[in-house]
Amino acid sequence: MTPSPHNTARHRPRNVHLVEFTMLPGNQYSATLGYIQAAAQAEPDLAAALTFRRHTRSQSPEGLEREYSQIMAAMHDPFLVAFTIYFWNRPASMELARRVKERWPACKIVIGGNDVTNQQDKVFAEAPWVDVLVHGEGEVRFAELLRRFVHAGEQDTLADTLADIAGISYLSGDGGIVTTPTPERIGDLNTLPSPILSSVFSDTELAATRVFVYETNRGCPYSCAFCYWGGAVNSKVRQFSLERIQAELERIIRLAQPGAQIFIADANFGILPRDVEIAKCIVETCQRYKKRVIVQTNWAKNTSDRVVTIAHMLRSAGLTSAITLSAQSFDPTVLQIANRTNIRVDNYRRMQQRFRELDVPTYTDLIWGLPGETPESYHEGIEEVLTAGGAPVIYPLLLLNNTEYTKERFRADYSIKSRILPCNPGVDALSADVVVSHSSMTFDQWVDGMMLRLSLSIFQKSLLRCTLRLLSHYSGVRIVDLCERLVTYLDSVCSDPGVVTLARNHAESYRDPDTFDRPRVVAETGPTMVISEELHFQALVARMVRDPAKHRRLVTEAVDYLRSGLDADVLPEPSEIEAVMNLDLAGGAALRAGLLGRREETSFRISSESLAVLREYGDVPPNLETAGTFSVSVERTRYPFSGYYISIWHGSGRPLHDLTLSAPKQNILETT
Repeated sequence: MTPSPHNTARHRPRNVHLVEFTMLPGNQYSATLGYIQAAAQAEPDLAAALTFRRHTRSQSPEGLEREYSQIMAAMHDPFLVAFTIYFWNRPASMELARRVKERWPACKIVIGGNDVTNQQDKVFAEAPWVDVLVHGEGEVRFAELLRRFVHAGEQDTLADTLADIAGISYLSGDGGIVTTPTPERIGDLNTLPSPILSSVFSDTELAATRVFVYETNRGCPYSCAFCYWGGAVNSKVRQFSLERIQAELERIIRLAQPGAQIFIADANFGILPRDVEIAKCIVETCQRYKKRVIVQTNWAKNTSDRVVTIAHMLRSAGLTSAITLSAQSFDPTVLQIANRTNIRVDNYRRMQQRFRELDVPTYTDLIWGLPGETPESYHEGIEEVLTAGGAPVIYPLLLLNNTEYTKERFRADYSIKSRILPCNPGVDALSADVVVSHSSMTFDQWVDGMMLRLSLSIFQKSLLRCTLRLLSHYSGVRIVDLCERLVTYLDSVCSDPGVVTLARNHAESYRDPDTFDRPRVVAETGPTMVISEELHFQALVARMVRDPAKHRRLVTEAVDYLRSGLDADVLPEPSEIEAVMNLDLAGGAALRAGLLGRREETSFRISSESLAVLREYGDVPPNLETAGTFSVSVERTRYPFSGYYISIWHGSGRPLHDLTLSAPKQNILETT
């Protein structure tokens, strides 16, 4: 007997689509989507009743409409569409969900993720087309949701179908919001099917992946007021088995393309003794397959000797660049308000010294805008990092959902004011609720602090690191204060009007995001700017180093401006300052190489006294002598300038260290 069309439809596998909009251009791998698909496919009844398709897509503003169209074109009578949502992809996710619901009213829309967990009132007011909100860990609940929807009758309401599933919210028939009790976290992570060891990701997909987001555990023992680590803050760290991790890493590394990144998404990698074994597994597996992958992670907050051991192991194998020392602030009052137990200053300095001895670069995360922070304590924290030989990487304070800082009482106590702004001027896709003033920081001071952040990145990290160290050492003026003076150089004194215009636009963009001058920024970088991050920084450095003669003129001008405000009697001879400045100009060869795609050689000669100062803080390569030649390798000339500039901003790229040091030569400058 021929089945009726209705029965045929009921027995045909139904289409489930999983969506994540990502900030990583071209990356089509999503660990989150992989986990929820693996959990569902591990259930035989769901595997038989459903087909799954993942859509991990870029959310760049210029291509978003194209992504919407392509995703919807791939949907044919979708049964359910699920989204994983963070603050950066919430607008894009909600808009696509709306369009899907409008096109297929019977399709179920399910959302989950950090930004929407425990936000049911706001979510359903913002997006009434959402059917179900999943709170916290979603793998088990998502599989159960699918089962209920598969077996639901045509007349069943959401309450009939979902009322006894813990940890979800949905709209009741009268328009009210139903939220079920919070479940326990997944106790044994090994009960979760592995998306890497199952059939979820094909060999072809893994081989094409540029960035693998990978977990070895879940949970965080800290309770920082600005953080919501998947709801697992101030909680026991739960671990995947070492045997499972080794098997997953073996498949990832065996299939990974050269240079692929493995981002270990633990809250505190290095906090557990077994993390040394995991690092060793990565090194040995890479050696076995003759592969080089780049390992990045969130390092343990209170950096220990174990972190040094792991970092040195990975660095020696060429598998990692800079190591994070997570401080956020060095002010005791700020840290107390933030519920933050920080690394002690003496231990921080000791760890920096150890990393320098091992030639492992570090960067230190700081947050500008934490309640209790003042401009002076902010400056003191930056100087602490610089004095210890580190690289400060400064972020504005974002108010993330479910954190202590977002509570009305807390905001009132500290007079916190925030605005929805792009975290980086010009990157509208990365807009967030940014703290712009509080009881110890005015809005103008906040803007000034963001301009200092720009000056530090341009001069201390990129163009004048050695010269700033020398001037500070002999004058006694802090490097942070020299960089603050260079803010004035950028926006008022510089003889290049293009530099002044870009610097002023950076400040204006924080005051009014609509003033961001995209045509001027793009004019400096062109289509080679492949990373949409710190756009003014990229444009300014590119403008200042593109022409060697102009580069020398602007750097000399900036140094002369600094010297004019210092006591000349305590400074070295002008010839020695110029000699150290020539080291910084040599670093400009690395900055220029990827921009213009050409090789350069630069000779140098400095005094042993100046070299000793620079060595003490790790500002120069450890094998640097008082004279020699730097050259740019062919590989460096092919390296996209955008990627390299951002690596410098993040503290992993170090221009002088990234050049090839060869035997002394007599020539001053030659270009081949």
